[in-house]
Amino acid sequence: MQGRVRPAGSKNGALPTLAAALLLEGETVLHNVPRITDIATMVGLLRGLGVAVEERADGGLMIVNRGISTQEAPADLVGLMRASHYVLGPMLLQLGKAEMALPGGCQIGARPVTHVLDVFEALGARTEVEKERIVVSCSGLRGATVTLDAKYRSAGATFTALMAASRAEGTTRIENASYEPDVVRFCEFLTAAGARIEGVGEATLVVDGVERLTGTTHRVNSDRLEAGTLICAAAATRGEVVVEGIARAELGETAEKLEEAGVELPEEDGGLVARCCDRPHGVEIVTGPFPRFSTDLQPPVAAVLATAEGKSKIRETVFDNRLLYAEQMAKMGAEIEVLNAREAVMTGVPSLRGAEVEANNIRDGAAMVIAALCAEGESTVRGRRYVARGYEKLEEKLRSLGADIAVG
Repeated sequence: MQGRVRPAGSKNGALPTLAAALLLEGETVLHNVPRITDIATMVGLLRGLGVAVEERADGGLMIVNRGISTQEAPADLVGLMRASHYVLGPMLLQLGKAEMALPGGCQIGARPVTHVLDVFEALGARTEVEKERIVVSCSGLRGATVTLDAKYRSAGATFTALMAASRAEGTTRIENASYEPDVVRFCEFLTAAGARIEGVGEATLVVDGVERLTGTTHRVNSDRLEAGTLICAAAATRGEVVVEGIARAELGETAEKLEEAGVELPEEDGGLVARCCDRPHGVEIVTGPFPRFSTDLQPPVAAVLATAEGKSKIRETVFDNRLLYAEQMAKMGAEIEVLNAREAVMTGVPSLRGAEVEANNIRDGAAMVIAALCAEGESTVRGRRYVARGYEKLEEKLRSLGADIAVG
C-alpha cells in the first residue's frame, strides 16, 4: 500500500464531547466529528433528550441546548453503545435525576459501569443498579476527591468526572486520571466553555466548579486509533504510507513496539510516515493505559505480527475477551496459541491465505481487514457493522492506498 491518508476525528474524543454539550448553554459547534454509527447513536441520544443537533454547511455539527426534557435516556439507543453512559452526568446536573438501561456495545469482556457510578457517589449522588437499569439522583453535586483505579486510569471515568466536577459546587480533585490525547483535548473544550481545570496532561486534575458553561466552537482531534490501524495496514502489506494529522507521541508505547518489530515511523511535517519494506520480527506486548501499549490497537498489531519472523507474546491487561480474533485469524493460516483469556503466543508465518472470517467487535474487524489485505487470494470479512461503528469510510481510505476491497 502506498500514498497519503488522513484519519477522521477521534471517536473516543467526540463521543464525550457531544455528551458534554448537554451542559453548555446555547449553541455549540463541533468540527472534525467522524461520521460513524456510534456518533449517529450519540446524536440520536441528544435529540431524544430534547436537544437540537444540526449539520452545518461547513460539515460541522451545531448543538442547540435549551434544556433537557426528560430524565430517562432512550433505551433503544442506550443498548447500542457503551458510551451512552456519558449522558448520565449532564442529565443529573440539569435535572437532579437520570435513568437509563445498562449500556450495550462490543462484547470484549466484563465492562462494569461501577467505575462511572463511583464518580457520582464520590461527589454526593445516590446510585442504584436494579433489573438492568441505572438510576442516579442528587440534590446537587459537591466537590470532593475522586480516586480512579490506578491500574486502568480509565478515560471514560475521567471524562465523567470532568463533566460532573465542572458544574459541582466547590473543588474536585481527580486522582489517577487518564491523560491520553482525547482527555487533554476534552479539557481544552470544557475550558473554552468556561470550566476551570488545572493539571491538564497530568495524572491529577483539579477542577473548580462553575455555575454555568456556555456554548463554544471546538475541533475534535484526529483519531489516534484509526491512525494506528492505518499504520498497521501499511506495515502488514510492506508498504509506505504517510498518515497525516497525527504525532508520534499520541501513539505512546504502541509506536515504540512497532519500531521494535521493524516498522519505520519517522515524523514529517504534520504526520507520520509508516514504512515496512521487509518482513517484521516478533515482539512482546503488554497492554495498559496510555502511554502504554493500547488495548484498542492490540488486534491490528497482531495482524502485523502474524507474518513476522519469530515469536510474539501478547498479554492483555484491560479486557478479558480481547483475544477473540485469534480463532478467526487462525482460519487464514496464522499460528496463534491462546494460553488463557488474556495471553497468547504467535509464531509468524511467511504469509496468510484468504478465508471467510467474522469480526466480533470494532478492533477485531479492523484486524481482520488488515490480515485480509496481506493474505494471498480473496477474503471475506463479515461483521462490517462493527467496523462502521469506529471507522469513517475505512474501505475508501484503504482503496485510495491501493487496496482491492469492495463492500457487499
